Amino acid sequence: MFTFTKRTDYALLALSYLAAEGGGRVVGPREIAGRFEIPAELLAKIMQTLSKRRIVTSVPGPTGGYRLARLETEISIAEVVEAIDGPLAIVQCWDESGLDGCRQAQKCHLRGPLAKIQEEMVRMLRAMTLADVRAPQTPAESPFTRAFAPERSLAMVSDT
Repeated sequence: MFTFTKRTDYALLALSYLAAEGGGRVVGPREIAGRFEIPAELLAKIMQTLSKRRIVTSVPGPTGGYRLARLETEISIAEVVEAIDGPLAIVQCWDESGLDGCRQAQKCHLRGPLAKIQEEMVRMLRAMTLADVRAPQTPAESPFTRAFAPERSLAMVSDT
């Protein structure tokens, strides 16, 4: 099953908090960690990573902390996942050039379908922003629900 790592979950929670509660003010990692019961040291490292990737702005000092570096509508979920976990991939044998890093690549019949799934996942995560994640939605309104509707999924697989 494809899932985000806990580090990515924590990053998305922290960014959502900055967008919702920060109001442009500087927010310390301990405040965020306390709100979501996240280990403060781990969140501090995650926030440093997000700062290096220019997703948040760091303000040093005893009253320092973080704020979003851009509007929440300009921060894609893909950007956050890549900052924390590296390149987006649904299978372990995927590399930047496709499935070529796999020893079974020449004999594997999954190459085409996996590439389609990979492309769709990347497209969707690049299109979805922090604002989309924060917006209250019914299941029918969710970009994930629309993207993975049964009729769409069957059409994607039958294209091969």
